[in-house]
Amino acid sequence: MDEKSVMDALVQMKRTGNLLNELWDLTQQLGQAIDRSDQVSIQMLLAMREEPLGKLQAADQALREQLEALPNRESAAALAAMLNGGPPADPAQRPQVMLCEQVGSNNRRLKQVMELDRALNQRLGRENSAYR
Repeated sequence: MDEKSVMDALVQMKRTGNLLNELWDLTQQLGQAIDRSDQVSIQMLLAMREEPLGKLQAADQALREQLEALPNRESAAALAAMLNGGPPADPAQRPQVMLCEQVGSNNRRLKQVMELDRALNQRLGRENSAYR
């Protein structure tokens, strides 16, 4: 697997990490607005969350396109495995290790965002919650 492919994926994963951190921050602010029963802030924060969510979808699509564009199927499979949380294909290659670490960090942050989102959705929606 060439280093350029790994570095391109690492750039997308770092971008994804930044977007997940932004989404986490907005979701925490949403929780605070819910605690205050501040309907204006709730609506504003819900709308603000749409931007990082859209950018996350674009980053995911860019990674999918990158994988499809790789000419070597073995390289594509190895990169896909790392992007899905697997270990580096070659632990001696620092960019691969960095990619796997970033994927792990992103997965942890995504789990946190999802858990908080679920709790807030259930508080806001009660019987109409999307998680019921």
